Amino acid sequence: MALVIGITGVSGSGKSRLCALLTEGNEDNITVLCQDNFYKGCGSIDPDVYNFDDLSSLDTESIMLAIHNCKNRQQPNEIPIYDHAKHSRIGYRNLEPTHIVLVEGHMMFQDAGIRDAVDYLMFVDTDLDIAVVRRIKRDISERGRNVNEVTSRYMRHVRQAALKTLEIKNKADFIIPNNNSFTNAAGLFRTHINYLLEEKKVK
Repeated sequence: MALVIGITGVSGSGKSRLCALLTEGNEDNITVLCQDNFYKGCGSIDPDVYNFDDLSSLDTESIMLAIHNCKNRQQPNEIPIYDHAKHSRIGYRNLEPTHIVLVEGHMMFQDAGIRDAVDYLMFVDTDLDIAVVRRIKRDISERGRNVNEVTSRYMRHVRQAALKTLEIKNKADFIIPNNNSFTNAAGLFRTHINYLLEEKKVK
């Protein structure tokens, strides 16, 4: 069976960066399963008003199935391909089995079933004001949005989602502070992951 580690925290906390640090050099042995693939899409609702930061916007059943298949290294393990520009799924891809799986997302672990499906849950702990600045910078540089659009969506939807995510902090197995840098903590976890991979004789 694979070891499945959940990684959560508010939007902008640094979850994707942590996954990148943990998988660096071990991309063939570590799989990252991202919440962003499992949006249902907004259908006929205007995407400018649709709440993508509510748990109901996710296909939680598909997330549970994907985690189950990852843990049991079952094939095929079809993961949705979600197009954020079209706000809809455009296909599926098969996820190859690996010994360690990182499951990353800012709100899916609000679901108790998804929390219970992972072996460990890591919480990236970042102050909300720092996280929102990071999100603004990211959405402008990577997603072509302007400041007004990002801040409006934050006040309408993202902040409420963040407060719900903060409520599960005390349910995490590990808490990693990231107001400044979590490089040392990531290095420690990388060392442990490398040890586990060596135990599984994949190196």
